[in-house]
Amino acid sequence: MFDLIGFLISWLTLFGIYAILSLCLNMEIGYTGMANFGLVAFFGIGAFVASYTSMSIFLSFYGYDYPVYSLDAIIAIGKVAGRTPWLNIVVFLFSLALSFLVAGLSGYLISYPTLRVGPAFLGITILSFGEMLRVFMKHFTPTGGAYGILGIPHPFAWVSDPALKNLSFLVLTLAILAGTLVYFELLANSPYGRVLRSIREDEVASLCIGKPVPKIKAELLFVASGISGVAGALYAFYLGSVTPDMFITTVTFEVWSMVILGGRGNNFGSLLGTLVFTLLNRATSVLNFMLPGLLIDPNYIRWMITGALIVIILIYKPKGLLPEKPVKTEAWKIFEREKEKKHVSRRALTDVVSKALAYLKTALYWLIGRESG
Repeated sequence: MFDLIGFLISWLTLFGIYAILSLCLNMEIGYTGMANFGLVAFFGIGAFVASYTSMSIFLSFYGYDYPVYSLDAIIAIGKVAGRTPWLNIVVFLFSLALSFLVAGLSGYLISYPTLRVGPAFLGITILSFGEMLRVFMKHFTPTGGAYGILGIPHPFAWVSDPALKNLSFLVLTLAILAGTLVYFELLANSPYGRVLRSIREDEVASLCIGKPVPKIKAELLFVASGISGVAGALYAFYLGSVTPDMFITTVTFEVWSMVILGGRGNNFGSLLGTLVFTLLNRATSVLNFMLPGLLIDPNYIRWMITGALIVIILIYKPKGLLPEKPVKTEAWKIFEREKEKKHVSRRALTDVVSKALAYLKTALYWLIGRESG
């Protein structure tokens, strides 16, 4: 029987994680014009940092000396993960903070040398970095190589009811998403956000008026990469395992599809695009599970639908379902009010003149003995 509640929890958790990623990408490409084709690299860094950190702390706390990727470590974590709730929460928060820091610094260090040579080099460099990192992680023994890390302790492992445990994680994920959305909205509508838009529209002009363009780009990459790392950490805790092949380039382009469909330069558009594609993701996975005998795997159909949606949206609504809106600054609001006042005054003057002309016409007709109308 189809479990609707479980489906909704699964879908909305995935939506929360991918929405954080799409908001980060939207700030980079939508507001600043930086084409980040390697977003998945920072997503993966956050996931592995959180996995390794949480496993290491738990094993050390309980006196185990197993490698984090070993079968013994998985069994040991399974026995002790729910014993001390405060440890789960502290380790979870510490892992998120460390993931943010490591992913953010990685974004800053990898991208900063390429910022001065144009956006095309930035995109290619980060794309290459992501692929090299994935191959490296497949051969990096301390994190399990190609098999990755399994048995990551869930932050709510001490909750006995699985549905309540997943629901608690969903609420936590949506709370982090809400915080990210509020932060990016404030940033986009601040003077700093207007500088980002000026860089997107004309980078040379921004440089000419004295804006430190490379520094601003590097700062934004630090923040966006760090928050992408937080999304990766949430993903690792949600699934309970990570492997290098989970962070392939396709993930980056799926997030790009979300931003393109929703509308670049509009955070709420990114959320809408994420909602559509994560629903498609979960729905095809459920179909694949419920109807195993289909001639075509529904997951392949998902990619076909994704491609068709992108083509359609680029033809009929190239700015996305929710296009970018102008920034309503205080100066702009004052200008709008003054403009409205002038319009009202002009309209009142026009009414007075029209009435005067009507009276004059009536008087003229009376003088020549002709009826008006």
